[in-house]
Amino acid sequence: MRGLKKIYDNSESTVKINRQQAIEITRKFLEQHHNVSSAKAVLKQDRWIVTMCVGLSTSDTRSVQIDASTGRILGFM
Repeated sequence: MRGLKKIYDNSESTVKINRQQAIEITRKFLEQHHNVSSAKAVLKQDRWIVTMCVGLSTSDTRSVQIDASTGRILGFM
């Protein structure tokens, strides 16, 4: 075991916002101007990318980027 490198150290993780919290932050943000429904959240490096359906059509979506350590909204499309 001496020659093996440590690939991932969980103690250094900066993720403090979990998937459900990221979805809730996005829901509250988008509900200010849209009716929202289903959500999908993906963690990419230090950001949650949350995509939600808005309006009556499931093809109309909005994506919101959330900082995984602070929960701050970094941008949206």
